[in-house]
Formats: sequence, C-alpha cells, structure tokens
Amino acid sequence: MIARLAIFCGLLLGLAVPVNGLVTDLSNKRIEIRYSFSGAELILFGAVGSTNIDVRQDDYDVVIVVRGPESAAVVRKKAKVGAIWVNQDNLRFPSAPGYYAVAATRPLKEIANPVAFASYGIGFHNLPLVAETGAGLAMPDPEFRDALFRLRSNEGLYRQERDEVAIIGQGLFRTNVHLPANVPVGEFIVETFIFQHGSMRSRNRIALTVDKEGFERAAYNFAHGYPFWYGIVAVFVALGAGWLAGVLGRK
Repeated sequence: MIARLAIFCGLLLGLAVPVNGLVTDLSNKRIEIRYSFSGAELILFGAVGSTNIDVRQDDYDVVIVVRGPESAAVVRKKAKVGAIWVNQDNLRFPSAPGYYAVAATRPLKEIANPVAFASYGIGFHNLPLVAETGAGLAMPDPEFRDALFRLRSNEGLYRQERDEVAIIGQGLFRTNVHLPANVPVGEFIVETFIFQHGSMRSRNRIALTVDKEGFERAAYNFAHGYPFWYGIVAVFVALGAGWLAGVLGRK
C-alpha cells in the first residue's frame, strides 16, 4: 500500500498536472469481505493542479465525501409507559446512505458557508433524505433525522468530520478511509472537492466496491435469492446444533 502511494506521488511530481486537473486514487478499489473481515483502512491520495486560482500560489482546502450504497432505514422513538420503555413512534427512510463519511483539511464552517455545501450535498444535513408518511413522501422530522445520524454514527457507519485531510506537499494531499466490520456491501462513491475562498473550484469522483467473497458470497446469494429455503436450512442447522450439543453434554 505504502509502495503504491510512493510510486503515485513520484509520478505526479514528475509529470505536469493539466490545467484544472484534479487526480485522486485509492490504495485499494475493491474490498473483499470474508469470515475474518474486521474492517479496512484505505488511503486516498491525490494531486491538484491549477484551478481558477493557482493552488501553488494561493491556499486551498480539500473536502472528501465517501458515500455507500443506499438502503431503507427505520428510526423508532421510545416513550416511558409506567415502568417500562416502549416504541411510541417510528419513521421509515426509504433510501439513506449505508455509509457516509466527510473529511476535510479544516472544519467545514471555516472553508465555506452552508449554502455552498448545500448546493453540492456535502454534509449529512444536506443529504436529500425523505421519509414515508401517511400522505406519501415528505421531509423528515429533524428529530428523527438526527436520530438516524446518531445511530449510524455509533455503529461507525457515519463519520462526519471525524477524519482530516492532510496536505503533504505542493498540490498533494491524502486521508484515510475507515471502513468498519459492519460496512454494507455494494458500490461506493468517493468524491473530492477543491475549495478556495469559499467557492468550489474543482471536483473528482472515483468508485469503490465492497463485496462478499468465498462462502460468505455463496451464503449471501442464497439468502437473498431463495429466502424461504434459506430459512428452512437455518432451522435445520439450529436443530442439528442443539441436538449435537445435547449429545455432547450427556457424555
């Protein structure tokens, strides 16, 4: 991984970056999930050439957004009834990123105003999330939206400004992309934005794939392609395991 980063940076230093050029790459563009998978650490590195304002003569900021596959999410609100807590209300988001991370050279509030980030969908609160209601799709209640962010942040799936982009040379930058063990399977989009004086000057997009391999891939396909038979097999496996445990326990 380090060798690839060194080679890439060497090539960038030896070649002229075109006007308005922004080049990014990942240390690994395909992550394979097997039984021993405990998460992954990737390096995103890149180089920026001349934008409308020459980055070699003027300061600039880098904002990187990593977005995972969309999936439905349900957020429940609990209330205390007597001595117990019960689910009182719930809200379903038909489509929300399974993984979402924002990293930057500085806090976003110091790079540009909220309007600039809203126009490019940068930041969790700028995601175009909708919720299902009795009258159809509508803007979600802020309380439920915040709860979704909090829950997935606790799971390590949302990382809003928890990682820093480091400027490592003239026009060169890098950051680490942290993928937890429970990262969803699917296609990811990694977008890089260059900001100067509060305005977006250049952007770049690359793809990242997270997929199951080996037995995990076969089990995943079987469970999603034949859910009924997968349930039957799971029941027999559970019964067999219980019977075997009982036999061994009598010995």
